[in-house]
Amino acid sequence: MTDGKPHLVAAWILSILLLAHMGTASYAHAANETNARSQFSVEATRYGDAVQVSVRTTVKAPLALIWNTLTDYNHLEQFIPGMNKSRLIERQGKVAVVEQSGYAHLWFFHFPIDVTVEVTEHPFSTIQARLLKGNLKRLEGHYEIEKIADDHYALRWSGTIEPGVAVPGFLATDLMRKNISEQFLGMVDEIERRAALATPTSPLDQETILH
Repeated sequence: MTDGKPHLVAAWILSILLLAHMGTASYAHAANETNARSQFSVEATRYGDAVQVSVRTTVKAPLALIWNTLTDYNHLEQFIPGMNKSRLIERQGKVAVVEQSGYAHLWFFHFPIDVTVEVTEHPFSTIQARLLKGNLKRLEGHYEIEKIADDHYALRWSGTIEPGVAVPGFLATDLMRKNISEQFLGMVDEIERRAALATPTSPLDQETILH
């Protein structure tokens, strides 16, 4: 009688590959949902235990609205996937200290995130963040806003994350790619939602606003 264990292992590996493919397909499907999502791109590279991630898209919205959404620290948990709490605890000029908690997950892997970050704002172009304390070993990243045309801006986030818990090497890159992508797209969706609410879509809307 043939031992079935090799077949079980092969099936398990195949299921992981299929899940990875499904995850990639879901990003492609999501990319067709909105204009900003259609131009979304992500790159993730592992360096030792850390992962460097870069995401970008183009959004159509007023610059002030984009900036105000990015810096709406006390309400980020309302529209950022995986974020349970975000609270501004200190501000001195362009430097803010923000407490955040949430989780990251991929397939069966799930772990909590609890950090305090220092955010340095350079209106209206760059927002830099670095880890002050928490259960990550490393977290540093920045948003960049670049004007392309009237009310059309390239929005980018680039950063490096090192989990505070041991993550299997074959999971680390996909884990960070998935979670950063979801959070970035959550931010983009909120920018577009606010822009749609702020922009009259018909003469009737304009008349209603004026009166």
